[in-house]
Amino acid sequence: MIQLQYMASWAPTFVSAMDSELSARDNKPPFISFQLATVNKEGFPHNRTLVSRGFLFDDKTNNVLTFCTDKRTDKYRELLENDRFEAVFYIEKIRKQFRLRGRARIIDDAHTPLLDLTNIQPKHVIASNINSRINSSDEEDSEGEGNLEISIASSKPSKTTEIENGALVSPQSAPLSYPIISPSQLRQIRVDGGLISASFANLQEIESLEFKSPTREEWNGEIERLWGSLSKGLKLGFRGPLPGENMDEKNQNLIDKINRGVDGKKEESGMKNFAVVGMFIDHVDYYDQEKGRRYMYNKDKLHHWDEQEVCP
Repeated sequence: MIQLQYMASWAPTFVSAMDSELSARDNKPPFISFQLATVNKEGFPHNRTLVSRGFLFDDKTNNVLTFCTDKRTDKYRELLENDRFEAVFYIEKIRKQFRLRGRARIIDDAHTPLLDLTNIQPKHVIASNINSRINSSDEEDSEGEGNLEISIASSKPSKTTEIENGALVSPQSAPLSYPIISPSQLRQIRVDGGLISASFANLQEIESLEFKSPTREEWNGEIERLWGSLSKGLKLGFRGPLPGENMDEKNQNLIDKINRGVDGKKEESGMKNFAVVGMFIDHVDYYDQEKGRRYMYNKDKLHHWDEQEVCP
Protein backbone atom coordinates (compact mmCIF):
# COMPACT_ATOMS: atom_id res chain seq x y z
CA MET A 1 0.00 0.00 0.00
CA ILE A 2 0.98 3.65 -0.39
CA GLN A 3 0.21 5.75 2.65
CA LEU A 4 0.16 9.39 1.65
CA GLN A 5 -0.62 11.40 4.77
CA TYR A 6 -1.82 10.25 8.16
CA MET A 7 -2.02 11.71 11.66
CA ALA A 8 1.11 11.04 13.70
CA SER A 9 0.65 8.94 16.83
CA TRP A 10 0.81 12.04 19.05
CA ALA A 11 -1.57 14.14 16.94
CA PRO A 12 -4.97 12.72 18.07
CA THR A 13 -4.03 13.32 21.72
CA PHE A 14 -2.86 16.83 20.86
CA VAL A 15 -6.03 17.68 18.92
CA SER A 16 -8.23 16.26 21.70
CA ALA A 17 -6.36 18.36 24.28
CA MET A 18 -6.85 21.53 22.20
CA ASP A 19 -10.56 20.82 21.82
CA SER A 20 -10.93 20.05 25.54
CA GLU A 21 -9.19 23.29 26.51
CA LEU A 22 -11.43 25.42 24.27
CA SER A 23 -14.54 23.63 25.49
CA ALA A 24 -13.58 23.95 29.17
CA ARG A 25 -13.33 27.72 28.87
CA ASP A 26 -16.29 28.05 26.51
CA ASN A 27 -14.08 29.36 23.68
CA LYS A 28 -13.16 32.47 25.67
CA PRO A 29 -10.73 33.35 24.20
CA PRO A 30 -11.42 31.32 21.03
CA PHE A 31 -7.79 30.38 20.42
CA ILE A 32 -4.86 28.44 21.92
CA SER A 33 -1.61 30.22 22.76
CA PHE A 34 1.81 28.61 23.00
CA GLN A 35 5.48 29.45 23.56
CA LEU A 36 7.87 29.50 20.61
CA ALA A 37 11.66 29.52 20.97
CA THR A 38 13.96 30.40 18.08
CA VAL A 39 17.73 30.92 18.06
CA ASN A 40 19.34 34.29 17.36
CA LYS A 41 22.62 34.85 15.56
CA GLU A 42 24.53 34.93 18.88
CA GLY A 43 23.18 31.48 19.71
CA PHE A 44 20.77 32.61 22.42
CA PRO A 45 17.21 31.26 22.51
CA HIS A 46 14.42 33.79 22.02
CA ASN A 47 11.05 32.85 23.48
CA ARG A 48 7.65 34.47 23.04
CA THR A 49 3.91 33.73 23.28
CA LEU A 50 2.03 33.19 20.03
CA VAL A 51 -1.39 32.05 18.89
CA SER A 52 -1.72 28.69 17.17
CA ARG A 53 -3.40 28.89 13.77
CA GLY A 54 -4.10 25.17 13.48
CA PHE A 55 -2.78 22.75 10.90
CA LEU A 56 -1.32 23.59 7.51
CA PHE A 57 -4.02 23.68 4.81
CA ASP A 58 -6.48 23.01 7.66
CA ASP A 59 -5.54 19.32 7.35
CA LYS A 60 -4.65 17.43 10.54
CA THR A 61 -3.12 14.54 8.57
CA ASN A 62 -0.02 16.53 7.59
CA ASN A 63 1.02 17.09 11.25
CA VAL A 64 2.31 20.59 10.46
CA LEU A 65 1.16 23.35 12.81
CA THR A 66 1.10 27.00 11.80
CA PHE A 67 1.37 30.48 13.26
CA CYS A 68 1.46 33.97 11.79
CA THR A 69 4.12 36.64 12.12
CA ASP A 70 5.15 40.07 10.96
CA LYS A 71 8.06 40.00 8.51
CA ARG A 72 9.68 42.83 10.46
CA THR A 73 10.00 40.87 13.73
CA ASP A 74 13.05 39.21 15.24
CA LYS A 75 11.58 35.71 14.91
CA TYR A 76 11.13 36.14 11.17
CA ARG A 77 14.76 37.21 10.73
CA GLU A 78 15.95 34.45 13.07
CA LEU A 79 14.10 31.78 11.11
CA LEU A 80 15.72 33.05 7.92
CA GLU A 81 19.10 32.24 9.47
CA ASN A 82 18.23 29.17 11.56
CA ASP A 83 15.10 27.09 10.96
CA ARG A 84 15.28 25.15 14.25
CA PHE A 85 12.49 25.79 16.76
CA GLU A 86 10.90 24.44 19.90
CA ALA A 87 7.27 25.11 20.80
CA VAL A 88 5.53 24.42 24.10
CA PHE A 89 1.77 24.05 24.50
CA TYR A 90 0.59 23.89 28.11
CA ILE A 91 -3.08 22.97 28.38
CA GLU A 92 -3.92 24.42 31.76
CA LYS A 93 -7.46 23.11 32.27
CA ILE A 94 -6.51 19.46 31.73
CA ARG A 95 -2.85 19.76 32.80
CA LYS A 96 -1.17 18.43 29.68
CA GLN A 97 2.04 19.72 28.10
CA PHE A 98 3.37 19.21 24.58
CA ARG A 99 6.92 20.21 23.61
CA LEU A 100 7.33 20.16 19.83
CA ARG A 101 10.63 20.38 18.00
CA GLY A 102 11.56 20.52 14.34
CA ARG A 103 12.17 22.80 11.36
CA ALA A 104 10.18 25.92 10.52
CA ARG A 105 9.32 27.06 7.02
CA ILE A 106 8.19 30.58 6.11
CA ILE A 107 5.26 31.01 3.72
CA ASP A 108 4.88 34.48 2.23
CA ASP A 109 5.24 36.32 -1.07
CA ALA A 110 8.99 35.61 -1.14
CA HIS A 111 9.18 32.15 0.43
CA THR A 112 7.43 28.80 0.14
CA PRO A 113 8.64 25.46 1.52
CA LEU A 114 10.75 23.55 -0.98
CA LEU A 115 9.48 20.02 -0.36
CA ASP A 116 11.64 17.19 -1.65
CA LEU A 117 9.24 14.43 -2.76
CA THR A 118 11.83 12.40 -4.67
CA ASN A 119 11.89 9.50 -2.24
CA ILE A 120 8.11 9.19 -1.96
CA GLN A 121 7.46 9.02 -5.69
CA PRO A 122 5.82 5.62 -6.43
CA LYS A 123 8.31 4.84 -9.21
CA HIS A 124 11.26 5.34 -6.87
CA VAL A 125 9.70 3.47 -3.94
CA ILE A 126 8.51 0.53 -6.06
CA ALA A 127 11.98 0.09 -7.55
CA SER A 128 13.54 0.19 -4.10
CA ASN A 129 11.10 -2.39 -2.74
CA ILE A 130 11.54 -4.72 -5.69
CA ASN A 131 15.31 -4.56 -5.38
CA SER A 132 15.02 -5.20 -1.68
CA ARG A 133 12.87 -8.28 -2.26
CA ILE A 134 15.22 -9.64 -4.90
CA ASN A 135 18.23 -9.24 -2.63
CA SER A 136 16.54 -10.59 0.47
CA SER A 137 16.45 -14.26 1.41
CA ASP A 138 14.35 -13.76 4.50
CA GLU A 139 11.32 -16.06 4.52
CA GLU A 140 9.22 -13.25 5.86
CA ASP A 141 9.80 -11.29 2.65
CA SER A 142 8.19 -14.06 0.61
CA GLU A 143 4.85 -13.90 2.43
CA GLY A 144 1.99 -12.00 0.82
CA GLU A 145 3.56 -11.89 -2.60
CA GLY A 146 0.42 -10.41 -4.12
CA ASN A 147 0.89 -7.10 -2.31
CA LEU A 148 3.68 -4.57 -2.28
CA GLU A 149 4.52 -2.63 0.86
CA ILE A 150 5.51 0.93 0.00
CA SER A 151 7.08 3.14 2.64
CA ILE A 152 8.28 6.73 2.61
CA ALA A 153 11.96 7.61 2.74
CA SER A 154 13.63 10.83 3.84
CA SER A 155 16.60 12.90 2.76
CA LYS A 156 19.01 14.82 4.98
CA PRO A 157 17.52 17.65 7.08
CA SER A 158 18.28 21.25 6.27
CA LYS A 159 21.11 23.04 8.01
CA THR A 160 21.47 26.51 9.46
CA THR A 161 22.65 29.36 7.26
CA GLU A 162 25.67 28.42 5.17
CA ILE A 163 27.98 30.29 2.82
CA GLU A 164 27.78 29.23 -0.80
CA ASN A 165 29.90 30.97 -3.44
CA GLY A 166 30.53 33.80 -1.03
CA ALA A 167 26.85 34.44 -0.32
CA LEU A 168 24.73 33.53 2.68
CA VAL A 169 22.19 30.79 1.97
CA SER A 170 19.11 30.67 4.17
CA PRO A 171 17.84 27.28 5.38
CA GLN A 172 14.46 28.46 4.12
CA SER A 173 15.68 27.72 0.60
CA ALA A 174 16.93 24.23 1.49
CA PRO A 175 14.87 21.19 0.39
CA LEU A 176 12.88 19.65 3.22
CA SER A 177 11.88 16.01 2.94
CA TYR A 178 8.32 15.82 4.20
CA PRO A 179 5.44 13.80 2.69
CA ILE A 180 3.07 16.67 1.91
CA ILE A 181 1.66 16.81 -1.58
CA SER A 182 -0.58 19.28 -3.34
CA PRO A 183 -3.93 19.49 -1.49
CA SER A 184 -5.84 19.34 -4.77
CA GLN A 185 -3.92 16.24 -5.87
CA LEU A 186 -4.38 14.65 -2.46
CA ARG A 187 -8.14 15.09 -2.69
CA GLN A 188 -8.15 13.37 -6.07
CA ILE A 189 -6.15 10.31 -5.10
CA ARG A 190 -7.02 9.82 -1.45
CA VAL A 191 -8.98 6.62 -0.96
CA ASP A 192 -10.14 4.97 2.27
CA GLY A 193 -8.66 7.60 4.57
CA GLY A 194 -5.43 8.10 2.65
CA LEU A 195 -4.54 4.57 1.58
CA ILE A 196 -4.09 3.41 -1.98
CA SER A 197 -3.93 -0.33 -2.45
CA ALA A 198 -1.09 -1.48 -4.69
CA SER A 199 -0.95 -5.02 -6.00
CA PHE A 200 1.18 -6.37 -8.81
CA ALA A 201 -1.93 -6.35 -11.01
CA ASN A 202 -2.11 -2.55 -11.02
CA LEU A 203 1.57 -1.89 -10.38
CA GLN A 204 2.04 -0.10 -13.71
CA GLU A 205 -0.84 2.25 -12.96
CA ILE A 206 0.52 3.08 -9.50
CA GLU A 207 4.04 3.52 -10.87
CA SER A 208 2.81 6.13 -13.32
CA LEU A 209 1.60 8.37 -10.48
CA GLU A 210 3.72 11.42 -9.74
CA PHE A 211 3.18 13.24 -6.49
CA LYS A 212 3.46 17.01 -6.72
CA SER A 213 4.28 19.65 -4.13
CA PRO A 214 1.69 22.33 -3.30
CA THR A 215 1.56 24.96 -6.02
CA ARG A 216 2.33 28.64 -5.61
CA GLU A 217 -1.42 29.26 -5.91
CA GLU A 218 -2.12 26.80 -3.08
CA TRP A 219 0.49 28.44 -0.84
CA ASN A 220 -1.07 31.83 -1.66
CA GLY A 221 -4.46 30.40 -0.76
CA GLU A 222 -3.12 29.32 2.64
CA ILE A 223 -1.74 32.81 3.27
CA GLU A 224 -5.10 34.34 2.38
CA ARG A 225 -7.00 31.79 4.50
CA LEU A 226 -5.00 32.57 7.62
CA TRP A 227 -5.00 36.32 6.98
CA GLY A 228 -8.78 36.10 6.74
CA SER A 229 -8.93 34.31 10.11
CA LEU A 230 -7.34 37.27 11.93
CA SER A 231 -9.45 39.75 13.83
CA LYS A 232 -9.66 43.32 12.62
CA GLY A 233 -7.55 44.43 15.58
CA LEU A 234 -4.75 42.02 14.78
CA LYS A 235 -4.68 43.10 11.15
CA LEU A 236 -4.13 46.70 12.26
CA GLY A 237 -0.81 45.74 13.82
CA PHE A 238 0.66 44.80 10.45
CA ARG A 239 0.26 48.44 9.35
CA GLY A 240 1.98 49.83 12.42
CA PRO A 241 5.52 51.09 12.99
CA LEU A 242 8.53 48.77 12.91
CA PRO A 243 8.21 46.31 15.83
CA GLY A 244 10.79 47.10 18.53
CA GLU A 245 11.34 50.67 17.32
CA ASN A 246 11.37 53.44 19.94
CA MET A 247 7.96 54.87 20.75
CA ASP A 248 8.47 58.47 19.68
CA GLU A 249 5.86 61.07 18.83
CA LYS A 250 5.82 60.08 15.16
CA ASN A 251 5.17 56.41 15.88
CA GLN A 252 2.58 57.21 18.55
CA ASN A 253 0.69 59.42 16.10
CA LEU A 254 0.78 56.68 13.45
CA ILE A 255 -0.60 54.10 15.90
CA ASP A 256 -3.37 56.51 16.94
CA LYS A 257 -4.30 57.12 13.28
CA ILE A 258 -4.35 53.39 12.52
CA ASN A 259 -6.57 52.67 15.53
CA ARG A 260 -8.97 55.42 14.43
CA GLY A 261 -8.87 54.23 10.82
CA VAL A 262 -7.60 57.55 9.48
CA ASP A 263 -4.08 56.53 8.41
CA GLY A 264 -5.13 56.59 4.76
CA LYS A 265 -4.54 52.86 4.17
CA LYS A 266 -6.88 49.96 3.66
CA GLU A 267 -7.00 46.89 5.89
CA GLU A 268 -5.41 44.65 3.25
CA SER A 269 -2.34 46.88 3.04
CA GLY A 270 -1.00 45.09 6.12
CA MET A 271 -0.60 41.87 4.13
CA LYS A 272 2.72 43.13 2.77
CA ASN A 273 4.16 42.52 6.26
CA PHE A 274 2.25 39.28 6.90
CA ALA A 275 3.78 35.81 6.84
CA VAL A 276 2.69 32.30 7.78
CA VAL A 277 5.11 29.84 9.36
CA GLY A 278 4.73 26.07 9.20
CA MET A 279 6.22 24.00 12.02
CA PHE A 280 7.45 20.73 10.49
CA ILE A 281 7.69 18.62 13.62
CA ASP A 282 10.03 15.67 14.13
CA HIS A 283 10.05 15.28 17.95
CA VAL A 284 7.30 15.53 20.57
CA ASP A 285 7.62 15.36 24.38
CA TYR A 286 4.15 14.83 25.87
CA TYR A 287 3.53 15.03 29.62
CA ASP A 288 0.17 14.21 31.20
CA GLN A 289 0.56 15.88 34.58
CA GLU A 290 -2.76 14.62 35.91
CA LYS A 291 -1.84 10.95 35.34
CA GLY A 292 1.89 11.38 35.91
CA ARG A 293 2.72 9.82 32.52
CA ARG A 294 5.23 11.06 29.96
CA TYR A 295 5.81 9.95 26.36
CA MET A 296 8.44 10.71 23.72
CA TYR A 297 7.65 10.60 20.01
CA ASN A 298 10.39 10.65 17.37
CA LYS A 299 9.97 10.62 13.60
CA ASP A 300 12.43 8.36 11.78
CA LYS A 301 13.80 8.67 8.25
CA LEU A 302 10.80 6.73 6.91
CA HIS A 303 8.43 9.26 8.50
CA HIS A 304 7.21 6.68 10.99
CA TRP A 305 6.67 7.84 14.56
CA ASP A 306 8.23 5.88 17.42
CA GLU A 307 6.44 6.15 20.78
CA GLN A 308 8.30 5.53 24.03
CA GLU A 309 7.01 6.01 27.58
CA VAL A 310 9.63 7.58 29.87
CA CYS A 311 9.79 8.60 33.51
CA PRO A 312 8.12 11.96 34.22
